[in-house]
Amino acid sequence: MLENNQLQQATSRPNSKIAGLSVLASAILAAMAPSLVGAQELSESKPMYVPPSEPNEFLDGRVQVNFLAMQNYQAIQAKDGAFRPEDETQSDGFGRLRVNLMFKFKITDNITADIDIAEEPNDFGNNGDRDFSFHQDFAGIEFDMFGLTGYEKENSSLILRVGNIGASPFQFKGFQDGADNQGNALIGNGINDYATAENGIQLSYTETFDSGILRSYNVAGHMTTSSFGEAFQEDRGYNYRLQGTLEFKGGFKAGLNVFQANQGDQLVFTDGVASLDGVTTTNYRFGDGENYNFSASASSERDTHVGALPGLNQSIMQLNLAYQPSDQTSVIVMLGKASDDYTFADSDGNAVAGITYFGTDGVLDPAGTTFDSNQVIEGDSSVQYWALEAQQYILPEKLYVAARYAESENTSDLIEQTDNDVTRLQVSAGYWINDRTLWKVEYVNQEEGANSGGQIGTGFDGITSEISVKF
Repeated sequence: MLENNQLQQATSRPNSKIAGLSVLASAILAAMAPSLVGAQELSESKPMYVPPSEPNEFLDGRVQVNFLAMQNYQAIQAKDGAFRPEDETQSDGFGRLRVNLMFKFKITDNITADIDIAEEPNDFGNNGDRDFSFHQDFAGIEFDMFGLTGYEKENSSLILRVGNIGASPFQFKGFQDGADNQGNALIGNGINDYATAENGIQLSYTETFDSGILRSYNVAGHMTTSSFGEAFQEDRGYNYRLQGTLEFKGGFKAGLNVFQANQGDQLVFTDGVASLDGVTTTNYRFGDGENYNFSASASSERDTHVGALPGLNQSIMQLNLAYQPSDQTSVIVMLGKASDDYTFADSDGNAVAGITYFGTDGVLDPAGTTFDSNQVIEGDSSVQYWALEAQQYILPEKLYVAARYAESENTSDLIEQTDNDVTRLQVSAGYWINDRTLWKVEYVNQEEGANSGGQIGTGFDGITSEISVKF
């Protein structure tokens, strides 16, 4: 499901844009409060309408199987000034077929196990984009703790999960993960969607209510090693997450997420510079793989996301607010800050805005060629960001339109505070051909400033389309 590794921790720099958006969000929510009238179950990764698709069951329901496949087409190009010039003139065409085979096993009445086996170049497309093989994309074991202990509490659950822990600071919306795309109204994810899966343990408590303003709440926490594989080297730390969610009568939802990693003790500094060779970083530092692909990089690259943070002592705090009165209408506001104690550096130890930069012989030079940083220096790096996403069905349960606008500002201490924004606009439409087949078309336009930490150069734009099936 997810892969890669890197960074963050926070600064106290004020940001008028974030503050202004917080006031605006509060005003909108206050205005909506009197009209709260319905209820919806606790937040799921796919809260909007998805046609019913019952899993295929075997052995009296003890085994469930789903098959997913997705084919995409893209006509996108990088804008003039790209880090990799060939991305400015790439051709349109079809991508590789994404395929997922999902199994869920009922071990006992209170224990289940799941595995998602995928042919997914977004995560595993490193070998010249010809690594055609299935991989464990996501898997785990879940224990119903109330059921196992015989404790009974009406309308509540306590679930312990071990194995792959899927984590992200965003809520109330779908996500693009290979062929598993039908819960995502758009095609790409967000420029600051810090999402991945790592190995660890998670405990989640949920309680629902039949009446009253508050209809459900959830508290979840996890601890993971910062790897989708195995990493046991000296001084490797852990990544932690705490999430709280509230859902109210009428469709208003609020969630707060806090992430903290402590991978910085692995660093060894020489003359103020530390190499990242052999260092485990947060798997979520650049977000998960998207279906926007560029000819100069492998399919598994995360180069459409903001690449400002090394992923060592990375911290994230994000507030999510949603109004989803039904599964036909959704408005989501996301406000966040991510930071780290360290900053990417060039070969001479000069701070650079992101992992990719222009240089000469590895030294920062706007007139030079492209380099990827593999070293850091001490100094706070941070980004402050916000996003607005909306989806509305035009023909109920058949045709929808959706849009997302996101902005990320590189507020790192050692980076010049001019031309330091990444923005992305996505406008999409989706049509359910039948209950198991979704066709999507999207226009995307991303802008990247010279000091933004963007990884394409100056941005990209174009049209993409996907058709997906779920059996």
